[in-house]
Amino acid sequence: MTFKVPKQFTTVGVGRLLKEWKEEDFAASLWTTEIPLAVAGFNYGRFKKKEVTDSETKYAIEGYATSEVPDYLRGFPGNLTPSRLTENAMVEAQNSVRLFTQYFGEAPYGRLAITQQPQFNFGQSWPTLVYLPLSAFLDSTQRWMLMGGDAFRFTEFIQEVTPHEVAHQWWGHMVGWASYHDQWLSEGFADFSAGLYLLWTESKPDKYLKYWERARKAILDKNEFGLAANDAGPLWMGLRLNTRRTGGAYNRLVYPKGGYILHMLRSMMYEAQTKDQNFVVMMHDFVKTYYNQSVSTEDFKRMVEKHITPNMNVDGNGSMDWFFDEWVYGTEVPSYAFNYSLSDDGDKTVLKFTVEQSGVSPRFKMLIPIYLEFDGKPFQMGRVFLVGNLKSKEFQTRLPKRPKRVLINAEHDILASQVSVNGK
Repeated sequence: MTFKVPKQFTTVGVGRLLKEWKEEDFAASLWTTEIPLAVAGFNYGRFKKKEVTDSETKYAIEGYATSEVPDYLRGFPGNLTPSRLTENAMVEAQNSVRLFTQYFGEAPYGRLAITQQPQFNFGQSWPTLVYLPLSAFLDSTQRWMLMGGDAFRFTEFIQEVTPHEVAHQWWGHMVGWASYHDQWLSEGFADFSAGLYLLWTESKPDKYLKYWERARKAILDKNEFGLAANDAGPLWMGLRLNTRRTGGAYNRLVYPKGGYILHMLRSMMYEAQTKDQNFVVMMHDFVKTYYNQSVSTEDFKRMVEKHITPNMNVDGNGSMDWFFDEWVYGTEVPSYAFNYSLSDDGDKTVLKFTVEQSGVSPRFKMLIPIYLEFDGKPFQMGRVFLVGNLKSKEFQTRLPKRPKRVLINAEHDILASQVSVNGK
């Protein structure tokens, strides 16, 4: 692609820059790529450029931002200089590329340009190129001066927008989606990736847990008509979820519930000894198998079945129909009640507990993770499998020491309407 813009501007395109030159009052540039790209885009402005090559992934991370704000923000007090925070955005992009390379496999592009755009509250991704909103290049004080009390809620968007958009290098560009039914494989997977970023880049789990709680509320909170986004229909309906009475349901379902589905699969595949290895192997295989292809929900289901773990094979036939029917093609959301007791028995502690599932149809199936908390950190002890509205038998086990608490759904492992825990 060849671009010609007024000479005071810098153009940033997809692929790689082959050459630049001047033509009278214009700056010209030629961009090329050696690998197929699903879509093409560009950005341009009075940019200041910074660049770093990541030592682990060998990715070139470029940052482009302006020293002045757009006209609609001129006159506001304070030193609003977006380019001052370019390095912050680059660090977030660099960490995202590292993490997603580990979880999803290597991306083939070798370069990622993080560019400022004039819009305040949304980002967009192209192969090798990301638009970040202007707000991502302002600090919290500056956002408060512009937005007042709304800036505190907006901080959550700022924490998530960079990893979400970087994740689209995998979800949307490397692996596409076949139809509007399957767009959750892009936006939902990018939302999951943003949550994964918070898990691994924050020293405490608070932001990660709040992220999934906000996702849960986006899916289940009712609007002025008394309808939740989840009431609009199955995730698979895509853009058709938006109606006069369920406006915005697409954004409030396809993004967070799509992320929740991948989050639940990761939880079910987790093992104490190998951690996320089962999940990582599956996601690497998914990206490698469908690279530069448009995939359907059924394609992804077959990939999950290829990597099914023994505990996920609840029907004994290697099928994940039960899970996809419930969460992708269905709208049911369970509630859980967990009751437990701890008692001393010599140098051991005896744990007794029951789990009850409710608010679902008779054939609804789910694996409920049980957690023990020691020293402020919960770890998964095991899972209970329930079908329909059922209270489990009483389980009993001996523990080497007394836990501070016993929990279910400690990491929002299941999209649940309500979870109650009673124990002593």
